[in-house]
Amino acid sequence: MKYQIATAIVILASLSPVTSEAKDQTTQHQRYYVAYEKIVQKINRTNENADITLLAADQFADEDWVSPKRFQERVVKRLKPLRVQTSLEWDSERTLERTERGNEVRIIGNFETELLEQSKRQRLSDVFSMTSLAVDDGKWTQTGFSGTPIDALQTMVVTVSGTYAKQGILTRHHITKEYHCSWYGEIYY
Repeated sequence: MKYQIATAIVILASLSPVTSEAKDQTTQHQRYYVAYEKIVQKINRTNENADITLLAADQFADEDWVSPKRFQERVVKRLKPLRVQTSLEWDSERTLERTERGNEVRIIGNFETELLEQSKRQRLSDVFSMTSLAVDDGKWTQTGFSGTPIDALQTMVVTVSGTYAKQGILTRHHITKEYHCSWYGEIYY
């Protein structure tokens, strides 16, 4: 019986530092989160085009908890446009893709072309779909897209809208890309 009581005391004593450490970390996260809120408010107030939202604290990963100075650097960096990988999809077998290093979002376009009888050349007639996804560890949510034909329907200006969440920061983006149609109906960007 004495052995069991002694074992229980040793186990409880060994858990005490772990509990204390977790409590200290929670307190530090709370202080950081308050500082993060102030940083986001200030940047939204001082930057005309800023539309930054701080994610809820429970949506932060362990590596997202950084010093307020480092967090501010991340927020300022996020004010820049996202790096985008562009792809075209004709059918399930043919895809054209432009890959660049460090991309955050991939946009896949699917278009329809038609023959102009007068000039005997193809033109862009419609955007079937624009899909997009995150290609890094962020989370991209597409909220819509629109296409506007220009240059006598030889070019389609497409804007894909969505939100991007990473490192506790959510930002709204409108990504604009131009897609062009050759005389023979090949689409390129």
